[in-house]
Amino acid sequence: MRVPALQKALIILETLQKHRRCTISDLISYTDLPRSSVYVLVDDMIKLRLIRQNSDKSIQLWMKLVSLGNSASASLDLNELISPYLDRLISSIDCIAVNFGIMDDDKAYCSLNISSPNSSVRINSRVGSEVSLLHSALGKCLLAYSSSSRREQIINSLDYSRATANSIATPEALRKELAVIHNRGYAFDNGEENLDIRSVSAPILDFDNHLIGAISTIGTTRKFSKDALPSIIDKIKLVTMQIKSDLMI
Repeated sequence: MRVPALQKALIILETLQKHRRCTISDLISYTDLPRSSVYVLVDDMIKLRLIRQNSDKSIQLWMKLVSLGNSASASLDLNELISPYLDRLISSIDCIAVNFGIMDDDKAYCSLNISSPNSSVRINSRVGSEVSLLHSALGKCLLAYSSSSRREQIINSLDYSRATANSIATPEALRKELAVIHNRGYAFDNGEENLDIRSVSAPILDFDNHLIGAISTIGTTRKFSKDALPSIIDKIKLVTMQIKSDLMI
């Protein structure tokens, strides 16, 4: 099957997003694209400043993509609407950060991230970064409220390698977890990506209860203790309901 040049270019960019730096040989190996196509597209994208070739011949994403990404982020009206709610949420919870995430095809991404100025702990969560659909509360929440056909397709495609001893390890276990999330209205990550970190996430739904996105709050296991969790859950669910109400205006 013939793959259009633009799709090949996107495959290369997504590979660089995942691996950070690659040689051309790496790109050919990772993408399984024809050698000639990779060389031509890499050369064109270097000229357009979408990627950069370093002195050691490695290739990485470059400044034009940063500019385009910032413009795309700035144009998202949802971000503008949701940002004040995240500001209020982070001031009411002793946490590390709060995030807003969205689904895009079969992947989840962080669309907004606000770190707490009062936390000395920092996590690797950036605007535009991919979110685990298996290990994070935000990803599991987004997956739980996605359409059943999309959800099942994604479940069957995930890598079930454990990140920690608490990680979900099978498709069957994930299906059960997603059903629980949908029934109770929030997702919980109990050290499934990092044993020292817990997170809670709740969905933002439209008037017809279709998924718009989800909000999560992230904290240490000490701050997100068994006693503290009910209050945290109530606060994040209240915020998502307020956002839903605001969207209806």
